[in-house]
Amino acid sequence: MLLECMSFGVVPAVYGSYSAVYDIVEDGKNGLILPYDKKGYNAALMAEKLSVLMQSSDERQRMAENAIVTSRKYSLDFVYQSWEKLFDSLF
Repeated sequence: MLLECMSFGVVPAVYGSYSAVYDIVEDGKNGLILPYDKKGYNAALMAEKLSVLMQSSDERQRMAENAIVTSRKYSLDFVYQSWEKLFDSLF
């Protein structure tokens, strides 16, 4: 679901609740990640990050474009080609 949204230019704002989030989303580049710390999640920090994003159309556009580019790295065609190159290199 995350990658599907990104493929349409939706800027993700997610909690860093599972490790795959950090493989897909780069905080401040193609989305927002609110990391977990000893005290849990800081809702005020996420609100601040979202506020900055909502107030800057240039920032939203930049992140949306980066989200689209990132999502392409996980497309069926891209993954297929990566596997095909790997198998070709083995023979």
